[in-house]
Amino acid sequence: MKHSLCQSLCWLLIAALSCASAAVSSSYDRQVKAFIDLSSERYFKLYDQIAAETYSANDEEDFEALFSKLTNVKRIADELVGISREASGFNVSRVHNVELKAALQELRTVGDLFVLGEEYFSSVQMNLASLQKMSTDKDIDPYLGGAKMPNEDDSPLAYYPDIQKIVQRSNDVDELKYYWETWRDKNQIWASVNFYTIVQSYQKAAQILEIPVHQLWYRYDSQEMLQQMEQAMSELKPAYQQLHAFVRDELHKKYGGDVVNPNGPIPDHLFQQVMEQAWEEGSIIESYFPRKDLPQYDDFVKHLSAKALINESESFYTSLGFDSLSADFHKNQLKEPNEERPDDDCRPALFDLTPHVYMMYCEKVSFRKLMQYHAHMARVYYAEQKKRLPSYYFKAYNLEYPVGEAVVLSASSPTHLTNRGLAKGVQFTENSLQNRLFRMGIHTVLNIPLYYVHTKVMHDLLNGTVDMDTVNKHYWKLLEQHAGIEPPTDRTEGAIDFPYKFYVNIEQNHQTKKFISEILGYQFYRSLCQKSNHRGQLHNCDFFGNFAVGNSLKAMMSLGSTKPWKQVVGKVLPKNTGLSSLALLEYYQPIVDWLKTHNQQTKVKIGWNPTSKKIV
Repeated sequence: MKHSLCQSLCWLLIAALSCASAAVSSSYDRQVKAFIDLSSERYFKLYDQIAAETYSANDEEDFEALFSKLTNVKRIADELVGISREASGFNVSRVHNVELKAALQELRTVGDLFVLGEEYFSSVQMNLASLQKMSTDKDIDPYLGGAKMPNEDDSPLAYYPDIQKIVQRSNDVDELKYYWETWRDKNQIWASVNFYTIVQSYQKAAQILEIPVHQLWYRYDSQEMLQQMEQAMSELKPAYQQLHAFVRDELHKKYGGDVVNPNGPIPDHLFQQVMEQAWEEGSIIESYFPRKDLPQYDDFVKHLSAKALINESESFYTSLGFDSLSADFHKNQLKEPNEERPDDDCRPALFDLTPHVYMMYCEKVSFRKLMQYHAHMARVYYAEQKKRLPSYYFKAYNLEYPVGEAVVLSASSPTHLTNRGLAKGVQFTENSLQNRLFRMGIHTVLNIPLYYVHTKVMHDLLNGTVDMDTVNKHYWKLLEQHAGIEPPTDRTEGAIDFPYKFYVNIEQNHQTKKFISEILGYQFYRSLCQKSNHRGQLHNCDFFGNFAVGNSLKAMMSLGSTKPWKQVVGKVLPKNTGLSSLALLEYYQPIVDWLKTHNQQTKVKIGWNPTSKKIV
């Protein structure tokens, strides 16, 4: 379990803290305001206590196990449930003040899954932990008894990071198929039981709270957002089909018609291989755009320390006019790496307990880590801008994620790397720009339909459109329809074939957040580039150092969720009409043009015929 209990508490607590500041007129409004004030006073003390206990650990293992050591979690949960019940006792229709009404609505749902009582701690948290552990448990025997492992090591493997690393380098179709099937078959029963319990928990909690289950799951207008996601998918479809046709043709040439149907969907184990190998030598585009023609990006940062990467990411935001982070943040809210336990697979972690934000960084220095810190800093600075709002406005529609995406697009651009002196002596030619863009596109464009399908599966399970007996068939139907993917072999209807990433931070609706942050991140990026008066191709824009960009971001961040989603986003997207793939398509237009020309020359099929694989 990766901070799941912490994230749950953080999310729930921020809805209960603080109070509305508007004047109230009616006596009933005054009763409501007194209740909100009392709730704020009760929880603000607990808030700081949780933050202090959470970050008192001195090593990474404790950091990962954070809330297993907290003794007051259940007491806090009971108080949250009490707040929800007390808030539900008020008649919202009698409240005149708009801010008080919004605060009361938030407080009604603050109990979240804690309304399940002891069941939450004895069952739900265990189920969440079990789902997270499926990817890290070393319980998969290596292919051919370890014959292909270094020193023929036959030790059991975990999917992450062991099998993932194998997928990043293997071209053995049987090996890839073995790991795809074995991991799913190994976890089939475990995944089904634990996952279904989570689904049932949200349905049961929504009934207790007397709210629609999708409101509890998404935490905003789910129907409108799903419609916007569908619109973005529709816009993306023509370009996606061009990339899909190219990928399938290359895989067919590589593995033959017995493995890849030149006119059908792509087998999932090979689809995953393509994405994992996007930046590797020998990737699917190697004969057109060799990896050796790109610089070694890790060389750009090899002279820097881990802390220097943090400072470099902070400097991007200060260049836009944001204040430097306080000395207290650097001393008490930035967790230093454990030098006695270096971990090549360390992932930076961030806890947003606005107004407190805590961040753990990794000892390893790499270009990827630098970009991750740029993304994390968006959450730190977002918290700074919204911390003066009443706490029930802290949620901010998760817009810190697309802001981070936009900053990463700017910070990773050749223009930025050259101007910052990181890419010393490197000449980015048109060919290398195309090379970089193609590899980015494979990773980004191919993932977006997966995020959508994972969102739709969960949506349909929650509302009862499908059940656990039919969800696998439904899953493969959606994958074929929206992504042109099929299973490597026939599968059973009773199986559960979701990839390990589906379960990562599932209680935070991570797959939906990924979809929105990718699509909206490119929208933010294009708009901010326009504000910085960028000229030239979009994919090489850098808005570093532009105060007008910073002012737009501050205007949006400072609103939190005080206004409807579209109005808040409108501070960065003045002509906002919702989620749209058009900015992303403009970014990758050079690749789309190349694909269209290439596919016309090779006369490959655009789109795919129905799969011959069966779900029985």
